[in-house]
Amino acid sequence: MLLAIDFDGTLTDHDTIDWIAAHYAPDTFDRVDAAFSRGDLTVNECTVQQLAPITASEQDLIRFVLATVSPRPGLRELVDYCAGHGIEPVVVSAGFDNLITPFLQAHGVDLPVLAHTAEFTPDGIRVRFRERAQCDVCGEACKRAEVLALAEGRPFGFVGDGASDLCAAEVAEPRFARHVLAAHLTREGLPFTPFEDLHDVRRGLLAATGVGGSRDG
Repeated sequence: MLLAIDFDGTLTDHDTIDWIAAHYAPDTFDRVDAAFSRGDLTVNECTVQQLAPITASEQDLIRFVLATVSPRPGLRELVDYCAGHGIEPVVVSAGFDNLITPFLQAHGVDLPVLAHTAEFTPDGIRVRFRERAQCDVCGEACKRAEVLALAEGRPFGFVGDGASDLCAAEVAEPRFARHVLAAHLTREGLPFTPFEDLHDVRRGLLAATGVGGSRDG
């Protein structure tokens, strides 16, 4: 079984892109966030515009994230549970691999990461987008096709919280959701397990698969 896991706001207690933008370019963040909330921008367009004015270095941003963002409780336990029960966890993110990987490593977690890349220039952050197929369901280059390809016909679950997770989560089973994703799945009438920490996800996997026994509850 594959378990596709979002990063920002899912494995972390803050959405790191929003967190960085709100700290380093608050006026731009407020303006772009309002436009995104109105539906005027896609997820990718929002990311590009929020980060464009930020001239901090890569190491400065890594230090900022490590100092101010924490993993959602239960991360290590979830990874260990997957390792012991034939579940392949992979981070599939609309964020940046060169920020995500150092964060995970700093917290003793080694997971494959499929994400975009941030390029740090004197004129601001530029986004090098990961190649994702244009989706004929949502019309964006979303996570759905990538997760389906990763699963290679296996069952797969999805854990997420935000706008970039909506399309991929629709075709997953089991689903674990909070925040924007939970609201979307509720509107669509699709079943999911709500979570506030990753212990909830681990227990939900146990319930869904029946694998692990009481010692994993």
